[in-house]
Amino acid sequence: MSKKRRREPSSVDGLLAEIYDDLANEKEDIRIKAAHALLTRLSSDSHAPHEQFVEALQRLIRGLCSSRKAARIGFSIALTELLSQRWGQHQEDRAENPNFTELIDTLIKLTEASGRISGQEGRDHQFGRLFGAEAFIKSGILFEPGASADAWLRVLDVIYEIAKQKPWLREECGWILFGACQTLKKGDHDQSFIQALLDKLCHCGMAETPEGVAIWLNIRAGLPEIQFPDGIWRHGNPLHRKEKSRLAEILKEASIGRQSDETTPQIAQKGNWTSRIHFAWIVVLDELAGNVASGKKSKNVGFEEFWREAIDDHLFAASSTEERKYWGFSIFQRMFKSACPSLLPALFSPNLTRSLINQLASKDRYLHLAAERSIRSISDRVEVEPSSASAALEGLSCISVGRSLSFDQLTKTKTLERMMSLADDKSLLNLGFELCNKLVRSDVQDDEVVTARRKVIADELTMLLKSRPTSNTEVGSSATLRALIDRILEVLVICSYFSTDASTTSRPDLPDPPVSEKTQDMLRTRLLTCLSHIVSKFPEPGSYVHQTVGIIRLKESDSLLHSNLDPAGSIGGTMNQAWNVLALMPEGLEKEAGNKTFLDAFMLLYSLTILQVYNGDADAVSMLDELRSCYDLMTQRRQVHGEQGWEVLIEILLSLVAKRSMLFRRLAQQVFSNIASNMNSNGLQAMVKVLETEENLSGREEMFEEENEDAQSGSATSDIDSDVEEVETEDANGTLSSSDEEETSSTSTESSEEPENMERKEAGNEELAAFNMKLAQALKTRPANANYVAASDNESSDEDMDDEQMEALDEHIATIFKERKKATSKKADQKDAKETIVNFKCRVLELLDIYVKQQHRNPLALDLLLPLLTVTRTTTSSLVSSKACNLVREFGNICKTKGSPKIDSTSGVIQLLKEVHVEALREGSNAHASACNQASLFLARLLMAADRGNMRQIVKVYLGTLEAWSMDPKGKVSFFTDWLNWRKNLRLPKS
Repeated sequence: MSKKRRREPSSVDGLLAEIYDDLANEKEDIRIKAAHALLTRLSSDSHAPHEQFVEALQRLIRGLCSSRKAARIGFSIALTELLSQRWGQHQEDRAENPNFTELIDTLIKLTEASGRISGQEGRDHQFGRLFGAEAFIKSGILFEPGASADAWLRVLDVIYEIAKQKPWLREECGWILFGACQTLKKGDHDQSFIQALLDKLCHCGMAETPEGVAIWLNIRAGLPEIQFPDGIWRHGNPLHRKEKSRLAEILKEASIGRQSDETTPQIAQKGNWTSRIHFAWIVVLDELAGNVASGKKSKNVGFEEFWREAIDDHLFAASSTEERKYWGFSIFQRMFKSACPSLLPALFSPNLTRSLINQLASKDRYLHLAAERSIRSISDRVEVEPSSASAALEGLSCISVGRSLSFDQLTKTKTLERMMSLADDKSLLNLGFELCNKLVRSDVQDDEVVTARRKVIADELTMLLKSRPTSNTEVGSSATLRALIDRILEVLVICSYFSTDASTTSRPDLPDPPVSEKTQDMLRTRLLTCLSHIVSKFPEPGSYVHQTVGIIRLKESDSLLHSNLDPAGSIGGTMNQAWNVLALMPEGLEKEAGNKTFLDAFMLLYSLTILQVYNGDADAVSMLDELRSCYDLMTQRRQVHGEQGWEVLIEILLSLVAKRSMLFRRLAQQVFSNIASNMNSNGLQAMVKVLETEENLSGREEMFEEENEDAQSGSATSDIDSDVEEVETEDANGTLSSSDEEETSSTSTESSEEPENMERKEAGNEELAAFNMKLAQALKTRPANANYVAASDNESSDEDMDDEQMEALDEHIATIFKERKKATSKKADQKDAKETIVNFKCRVLELLDIYVKQQHRNPLALDLLLPLLTVTRTTTSSLVSSKACNLVREFGNICKTKGSPKIDSTSGVIQLLKEVHVEALREGSNAHASACNQASLFLARLLMAADRGNMRQIVKVYLGTLEAWSMDPKGKVSFFTDWLNWRKNLRLPKS
């Protein structure tokens, strides 16, 4: 069967048919080419006959009534250009063309819906008539010199008639007339055209519609000499202050309840809602925004005043529909993108912000996507213009409206945090100072409200410091941010550690109302969190901690501030001595050559310990004494005392990282990085001892003094959103490498967690069974899990008990439940003990990671290999195992690229290699086998780098291990295959 071939056009009519068909094409370039081809055929240069022009004109008008594809757009363009070319100003054959009246009659006739037609066909004809009228206006033939005004009035009648009869087309009619005003104002046209448009507008009753307002303002802006009718707007100005309420009602397309006279027809309200905002909103708001930008004084309503009236009180009122709130969000998005910076704060009105929070809070909300687009519009502008973040931060933070929760907490987003990260320094400074002022001076006196607001303010101050970038060079050089940090630290210190009398709150820098004890506890934790963020992001972190305690010392001399620490108490003498040591420390330590690093580290620790004393940490006082002893040892010139000082300092660092505080963790890492080069074997052994601790209750009792469990947790754990660090759980194994993950996934049954979980489950079942058995014996009934057989036969055999027996039974049951409670409490203690030790080991491994990175050339670093392999095998935590395994791998990789430890004697390394092989033969996980393999190859490379002749001793060690493995194969075969591959690729000189 042959394919059907496209028929070639054999006549001129066929070409025209293709042109008209292309005018309805959905692709714009095809429509433009078709219109150009049609106009070329009908232009005066081609001497087309008059009948052909009339036929084309009629066909184009009929095409406007078609809903096929993009027919209205394509035919409208062709009609506009055809009228302009055929009836243009420089055409010599105008007399041959039909006059304007005939053209308009043709339009009306061809777009008249006659006969029995469907509703869709009727709407198509209305659209065709409207598009035709627009083509007449855009062509400009109605405004040519010598053109009759009757044609213009006739076109206006057509458009206004459509607007009155079809409310759903009124906005399109208004847009066409609005564009006509723009055209008439730009050209040198007779003003009578605009006057006729305005008169018709008022006569048809459209002056008090959104379209009428937009047209009125358009005419009034460029042609003040036009005669505006009286009695519609005050002083002929819709933007007059006293017209704002009526203007707001008109713009939201509600009935304004104004009685119209008999000569003014009543305009029907729209029946259908559209998601597109009316263009009149943009006209009005741009006009008001332009007045603010120009700075000229007028009687117009202000932008902020109108925004509150029309947007906040109308579109975002509590009784407003979701559809009107959608308009409000759309208007907000458009205005935030285009408004000048001075107007941006006015956009965050109370009702709008409340609706934004409500819609963002849940994805099930009807306007959730609209609210998300609003937030996205804010972010888009702030990214391009960081200075605009000031308005967004002020509007979204708790400055403008007091809240019990922050914006991010209410919406479960990170909007405010993102705005802070994008903002410039000036915007952050303004926000930070304003928040500090609100924290100190509250405009309400209710205790509960003040407490809630101060908590929100403290959270946002913490978020402000958290959101800053980590580029220390750029951020640290900013004097603006330094001033901001100084202000935040000063305010938090005053509100956290000092109390005031109600009679002295008139001073502007003192809290009013006074800060409660509960709020002070919260603010102290926020201060630690702020310091934690500062330490991680800014250079010279010790200076900020020292500055904080310096502020405390300075404010203690203020007679209107009362320190929460009693100077006359038992701690007063210790604190006075500590302040003296801290003041003399720089002078005493700088005399020692090369002690600048130690000076920074020691002052940081001393300042932090003083801060902990003010926080109520019971262990901090004894730590001050230890630091004082360490200070005395370090300032003595004898070497043995100096080494003792370093050991004491390491013990203090370990006590800091044992606390679940992000600040202590980061400060300890900062101090340790400064003193890592001075570490000796005793200091490393103190850290290794932590890794060898059992992860249970006895291990915690051995590691920590538990005489006072409350003191162990510290005051910093009193608030859920504080500096307390989350304990890393078993699920946090993101640090595993790809090879470890593959090995673990391939042999998941060998994981140490699964047997442990099974043992826990079995132990729990045994405990529950024993409890049920004791309870059943006491009640003389069957256990809950026993087989129940013939229960009905035994019901009558139970004997009644007297009161004495019942009392004895009650005592027995109470004893059973007490034992059950003790068992449950012990189980919880075991779990908490494991979490504490696991967290402690993770922190120590992070310190050792710092040591390996800095001291990888130090032979002492080799002493860490065997303890790391051991903890990889013995730990019950996959997190600890992965951290230790990664540290072994990282040690080897660093030595490959940056240099290995210098070996004075190979015998010690050979002995270490043998111990690693003994560890490799012990049963363990895949991670343990991988770590042993890497450690063994690392030591082999180290020995070969020292002397190529060490290969014989390396081979002997591997052969001995292979023999032991053959007798008892507990290790992995890959331990030997990897060594063979390494030996095969190793090039040795021929003997």
